Amino acid sequence: MDMIKGFATKIGTSLYTKKHEIPNRKTPWFTTSRIALGTHLGDMNEKDSELYRESIEFCLENGINLIDTAINYRGMRSERDVGFVLEKLISKKGSIKREEIVISTKGGIIPGDIEANLFPQDYLENVLLENNVIKKSDLNIVDHLRHVLTPSYYQFAIEQSRKHLNLETIDIYYIHNPEISMKVLGPEIFYRQLRNLFSFLEEEVENQKIMFYGLATWHGLIYEPNESGYISLEKVVEVAKSIAGENNHFKFIQFPLNRQMDQGVTRKNQQVKHSYFSVINAARQLDLEVTTSAPFNLGKKFEEENNPAQLLTQIMETRGITSTMIGMKRVQHVVQNIEVIKNLSF
Repeated sequence: MDMIKGFATKIGTSLYTKKHEIPNRKTPWFTTSRIALGTHLGDMNEKDSELYRESIEFCLENGINLIDTAINYRGMRSERDVGFVLEKLISKKGSIKREEIVISTKGGIIPGDIEANLFPQDYLENVLLENNVIKKSDLNIVDHLRHVLTPSYYQFAIEQSRKHLNLETIDIYYIHNPEISMKVLGPEIFYRQLRNLFSFLEEEVENQKIMFYGLATWHGLIYEPNESGYISLEKVVEVAKSIAGENNHFKFIQFPLNRQMDQGVTRKNQQVKHSYFSVINAARQLDLEVTTSAPFNLGKKFEEENNPAQLLTQIMETRGITSTMIGMKRVQHVVQNIEVIKNLSF
């Protein structure tokens, strides 16, 4: 099967959002819908894959032009589900164009592969270690999570993701939960290894395997500076600039933002020059685009008096967010959330 050529463009995405009259945000490189389809939650079975495929298809044909996934989501099923729909809509049906949509994925956490019946531990031993993709010493382990910063792993993972997604070029490639490695390595070694990884990712941009790269974190960007696992945005930007100057392609960050986890807006933990800012304001100072995840705290129970529409509206009326990732496995949820963003005050 031929991979789909091209990538998201300024003109393509702008025409798409105008056509669908959907509230959007402009970045210097493309325009995205205010909400994106996230593919994290769900079971690793065909039933949930069918639901996701329907939902992804509905999103892309109805104004949601950003889809967010990761190689480890649902044992690689989520990436494959996205790829199935992209092949159908772009290559077969022709209902959307590649340049109209933005696809982001992630790597860094050791995945499993449900199709090959491999749990993460099996995948690590039978695929990654056996084929010398990584060495045991490359692994950074916290509890049950195994993370790597080794460029050889990302070279392998990006190729797998491109195949799953049927895409020659991935628009945004995130290093997934790098705070795991930070906890094990400490700042000095972490930033040194990050430099090697960013250098490799800049090569991947040059080869048009990816367009931009970033960090997708859980706690890493919102920890207090003295907490283990804290990542300084200013230092990360300095690392990127040390490799590729102002023309570097480190442009995106992702972190959770919801009623229970509001530190990205309320906690001034990120130093830029000589002042402390919240993550969202530090990103603005550093010319980074912000995407947020888990608006409903991964489906955990929220307070009775708040309905999902109110919670989503509160998050989306926070200034400085390019797009909010929402797990939408059912078409009816997509319809409801499109209505929410159409009623936003700005």
